[in-house]
Amino acid sequence: MPAAVLLWVWAWAYFGCIGWLLSALHALNVVGYALALAAGLAGLWFWRRKIFENEKFVLRWPALRRRFRRPLSAIFFFVAALVVIGGAGYAPTNYDALTYRLPRILNWLDAGGWHWISTFNLRMNYSTTAWEWTALPQLALLHSDRGLFLINVCGFLLLPGLLFSVFRQLGAARRVAWTWMWILPLAYGYVTQAGSIGNDLTGTVFCLAAVHYGLRARQSGRVVNVWLCGLAAALMTANKLSNLPLLLPCLVAVWPALSRLRERYWGTLAVALVAVLVSAAPTILFNQINTGNWNGDPKNEGKMQLHHPLAGLLGNGLLLAQQSLMPPVLPASHQIIDNINRHLPAPCARLLEKHFPRYFQSRLNELPSEEGAALGLGVSLPLFLALAAAFWKFGGNFLRGWSWKIFLSVGCAAWVAFAFYLFKMGSEAGPRLLLPYYPLIIAPLLLLPIQCRLLHFRSWRLLLTLGAISVLPILVLAPNRPLWPAVSVTEKLVREHPSSAKLQRLAGVYVTYANRNDVLATLRVALPPEAHTIGFVASSNDTDYSLWRPFGTRRVVCLRTGTHSGIQIPVDLEWLVVKRTIWPEVSNQSLEDWAANHRAKIIAAVPITTLVSEGAETWCILRIEQR
Repeated sequence: MPAAVLLWVWAWAYFGCIGWLLSALHALNVVGYALALAAGLAGLWFWRRKIFENEKFVLRWPALRRRFRRPLSAIFFFVAALVVIGGAGYAPTNYDALTYRLPRILNWLDAGGWHWISTFNLRMNYSTTAWEWTALPQLALLHSDRGLFLINVCGFLLLPGLLFSVFRQLGAARRVAWTWMWILPLAYGYVTQAGSIGNDLTGTVFCLAAVHYGLRARQSGRVVNVWLCGLAAALMTANKLSNLPLLLPCLVAVWPALSRLRERYWGTLAVALVAVLVSAAPTILFNQINTGNWNGDPKNEGKMQLHHPLAGLLGNGLLLAQQSLMPPVLPASHQIIDNINRHLPAPCARLLEKHFPRYFQSRLNELPSEEGAALGLGVSLPLFLALAAAFWKFGGNFLRGWSWKIFLSVGCAAWVAFAFYLFKMGSEAGPRLLLPYYPLIIAPLLLLPIQCRLLHFRSWRLLLTLGAISVLPILVLAPNRPLWPAVSVTEKLVREHPSSAKLQRLAGVYVTYANRNDVLATLRVALPPEAHTIGFVASSNDTDYSLWRPFGTRRVVCLRTGTHSGIQIPVDLEWLVVKRTIWPEVSNQSLEDWAANHRAKIIAAVPITTLVSEGAETWCILRIEQR
């Protein structure tokens, strides 16, 4: 495990460095990446003994066989196998990735480097870049996104070892750490992202790696571990700006060993420069330059910056409760969330409407999805029951025997970071964004003496096993990667029971997810092969990813830069794709009148469902006569 984590950190750092370097040279292309990857592999081979000093890749097959004979580890292995099958069998459908992360990569490749993109989707610019730099070589060299899921699969496989190391170094009993190293990765949020291209799971891996190396640096005093802690923490921030508060527990973990940096001054300076380059710092700098604000949203147009701590605590608390208690399947999910919101006390509802408006955009689905899932009932229930058992057994002294030294250092710092997020961030996806936080805020609960006592009870071990097994229905039934013929079966059921609204919704969900990776495919077929540049007019939640296909031969230009600001048509632009429902926000003229005034003709109008909740919406292709 240590060598695999080391390779993971260095690989991401290398991809981040060459991404920015090739961008500076305007060489972000196939040739640039081919040369950079060849140089990287040659350097890895040449300096392998130096890089992996005291770290070995060792697979002890007898030990592995014994390990996976135990129920919890066997379940994890089986889940990992299903994750790989699902990821290999389906194209990626992560909503955020398709909306802005993959399109921004294609924009950078088209321009030969990172640049501030002219777009209505501001997330293409102000979002951090670590995952994009790691995914970019595959899109550049293979012109395919089918293997991108392997990034998360590798991170998922690293979670158990990292969790065991961190829990043990924080003071958890060996048996408790071993048990939870298998249970926690099976939280619904981690499992649903394991075969996906979401970047919350990778942020979790880097947070754990930073604490792992920081605590090792305390014990060993080796400056290399301090360097690795800094690199992992930097990459954690470059996964998402919402991870910035987690720098506090990472710093606390490594603090006693920071004095070692003076021993190797030049090496420390070089690693520091790399850490800054691969961290969120470049994105923060460019956000400040281009928008006048470090987070890229000076007017808070996304409504994610909270200025009322009580509203943040209330809204995030409710969202966490909903996702933490989410069972594997919840058929009446929409009715339940509607009832919860309807029965909120009037002052609380008004507080959320005014100061946490995105709270009401949260929707529980029938199945946990990678866009919103958190710990889920399979992990949360044992934690709550263990805490209740400790209080029932020891009463007011239930913290007796707790390792206060650790809690007041790394554990306390993690809870401070967690509280800061609750007070300041107002996203409906908060439980998902908190995935990197959970291991460290859960760690103090594993130090309770009751955890060891409970493992002596067969009923407790059975409960833990059932909680681990509860992820299987999610993997099998998942709309984005179902492990059964979902589309054909549900469409057949709809034909047999046409009056069933539930079956129609079920079929609609599976069909929509099946088409999500290439959602505008039916529209794109109307474009001729010689259409190399395509104008795009839609909302910030719509994706132009389909229109870039085949990758490397087309470019898409966003023509909408603001509400009612109109659009400027480049002189050489011939083809235009418009989402009709958005057009009134762009122009005071109807689409037909605008087309007549600009010598354009509507070639095709196709109903397309991008979100099941919105239903089918009309998308149009316009051809503009050369002027």
